[in-house]
Amino acid sequence: MEIRHLRAFIAVAEERHFTRAAQRLHLSQPPLSQQIQALEAELGVRLFERGRSGVSLTAAGQALLPQALGILDQLQRAAEQARRAGQGESGSLAVGFAGSMPFSAVMPQLLHAFHAAWPEVELQLREQPSRDQLDDLVARRLDVGLIRPTQHAELAALDTRLLLREPLLAALHTSHPLAGNASLRLRQLRDEPFILYSSTLGSGLREQTLALCLKAGFSPRIAQEVHEMPTLISLVAAGMGVGLVAESMQRTQMPYVRHVALDDAGAHSDILLAWKRDNPSVTLRNFLQLAAARGNALGAGLKPEA
Repeated sequence: MEIRHLRAFIAVAEERHFTRAAQRLHLSQPPLSQQIQALEAELGVRLFERGRSGVSLTAAGQALLPQALGILDQLQRAAEQARRAGQGESGSLAVGFAGSMPFSAVMPQLLHAFHAAWPEVELQLREQPSRDQLDDLVARRLDVGLIRPTQHAELAALDTRLLLREPLLAALHTSHPLAGNASLRLRQLRDEPFILYSSTLGSGLREQTLALCLKAGFSPRIAQEVHEMPTLISLVAAGMGVGLVAESMQRTQMPYVRHVALDDAGAHSDILLAWKRDNPSVTLRNFLQLAAARGNALGAGLKPEA
């Protein structure tokens, strides 16, 4: 049964006239009549009673009409769904993010703008350390990740884009002698117990903290290891030591914690988008284009690729 035969049948059934149906379909009447005859021959029944004033549906035609309308409606909906999926307007996008990302302005603004532009795309959000994200990006279990730079080997297999460069701050207990300073040098903390990110995470912030301390002339004495920045700040509030956190973590407003600027060169933390360069997803392409766009609703926090 051909779709064009069903369309011809519906047009004649609704117009109750071959000439008007042919005009509606932009056909001449003979080809239309041939299509109806072919459909009737295939079904083995008459669909119309022909008369001088027009045509009327037989019992078989009355039974077929709602089914034919349903078939065409399903086809149209299927075609529309395929079109929207092909343009990245539907489907899903798996997005990984480190635990500190929701505190930065960039992640909430980016996700909000994407959802507003493509509301039918399901965002599958997964909180993961950067190392786990890199593994999942390479294996295509994630489409895109919000990470901080790391020495993990898998990063070389991915494309990245700089989203935001945040200053690193020293997180101190409010009773610390340096807590009232407007800024400090990292060497002033050389004798302090440090709360550091766990070595099992492959965290870029752990690597960066160690490198900054070494540059300042000391190796930090590690008192505790944590997986995420919010935990680090909680331990600072408990008086367990000091640590380095991204500027956005001030939004936690944890009692008994002061954030003090660092005067050391290189004391900043980058937020990157990372994705598999051969990922063909149109939805991913839309996400990346939105992230790269300047002057959009994401505000000045987003920066183009360095």
